[in-house]
Amino acid sequence: MVQVKSIELDGKHPRICVPLTGTTNEEIIKQALAAETSDAEIIEWRADYYKKVDSLSDVLDVLSHVRTTLKSKVFLFTFRTIEEGGQIPFTLTQYKHLCLGVAESGLIDMIDVELEKAEFLGRNFIQKIKEHQVKLVLSSHDFDKTPEDAVLILKIGIMNQFGADIGKLAMMPHNVQDVLRLMGIINKARGFNQLPLAVMSMGNLGKISRVSGSLIDSVMTFAALDQASAPGQIPVERMKDYLAEFSIETMKN
Repeated sequence: MVQVKSIELDGKHPRICVPLTGTTNEEIIKQALAAETSDAEIIEWRADYYKKVDSLSDVLDVLSHVRTTLKSKVFLFTFRTIEEGGQIPFTLTQYKHLCLGVAESGLIDMIDVELEKAEFLGRNFIQKIKEHQVKLVLSSHDFDKTPEDAVLILKIGIMNQFGADIGKLAMMPHNVQDVLRLMGIINKARGFNQLPLAVMSMGNLGKISRVSGSLIDSVMTFAALDQASAPGQIPVERMKDYLAEFSIETMKN
């Protein structure tokens, strides 16, 4: 279990996260205002959508305004690289500079770092982020396929070794079996470590994975506020009802 502010991420009650995907300051603040009154408990700023993301001072300015707006929410910062479904190319140096600058700002509760980038940048980079009391999500995305279980277990193990607070796997299925394998990966991973995990199978085929978090022990699920940031995201206004309907407690009753 991971505690972030007043929220427990325990897998029994998957938390809803929605992305802010605006390209301008005005669009982002408008989305943040809507997110503050939504059923989402975690708000993710997908900074790769922001047209001034190459300027740390502009990013920090937006962060400050969003932080002020999100009075009751957990704030997750993410720059998704183009290799894993993001919007713009970014060098490794730019990525490092941005992540460290945001972590040092004290304006966020959580930060998403891609596992592949963490492996390139090393443990010292991860340690510097964690020094600022920011919860670390190490993520891996594959928009082409769902790798074999052994590959997924290895990724989870590396996430754990790097000191992740939460691991995230988002994979594209080719068939129903891919969806079922990914939904079962948390239980398989428990034989190796206890890292809290958020897993989701993308696209229409994988939608069931986004509403079955309490069944598979996924700590978070991503929903759409007004624009989806990944294929298969369900609108946030429907997600709360779906999670309640498919919760373990509901099934027992």
